[in-house]
Amino acid sequence: MSIEPHYFVAISLPDQLKEHIAAAKQALKHPFPFQRWVHPDDYHLTLAFLGSSSPDQLQLLADHLDKKFCKSDAFSLQIDQLGIFGNCTRPRIFWLGVKQEKKLTSLRNKVYDECEKVNFKLESRPFHPHITLARKWKGESFPIETLQQKNPFVHKDVSFSVQSIGIFQTHVNKEPKYEKIHTSLF
Repeated sequence: MSIEPHYFVAISLPDQLKEHIAAAKQALKHPFPFQRWVHPDDYHLTLAFLGSSSPDQLQLLADHLDKKFCKSDAFSLQIDQLGIFGNCTRPRIFWLGVKQEKKLTSLRNKVYDECEKVNFKLESRPFHPHITLARKWKGESFPIETLQQKNPFVHKDVSFSVQSIGIFQTHVNKEPKYEKIHTSLF
């Protein structure tokens, strides 16, 4: 039985930042034992989950994104915190956050508008920009009190430039599991 592909719109991270995060991840694996750590090539910042789609709908979205963002200005984001989603003692997701940036929120809102114009049904939960590092806690009770103490990014200026967005396809049984199928340059 084949699994229907799913898609999302996201910001890719530069290769140098992916390498930096992957190196820092090694220091996080011991104090934070999660079952599955994300492959470095899969690091990204999701703007909109699209779910399944037809090729025609994806192409229409790509055309809309290209037109909407072709004259946009690049902007920078800064890595700042570690966090979790799910139960505080047994979290589902371990993530790396970025500092609040109005340009990022505006970008996300514009992406949502374009997705809705081509009839994607999107989530309504609040936007919490993050880069997923790992999934499924496997240790004892999660050491929430040490989260920021163990943060390898806390006293460093780790930033990157956002110059494009992409449409990605998920390949559940591959690693890396995300394939960029379209890029909209600013």
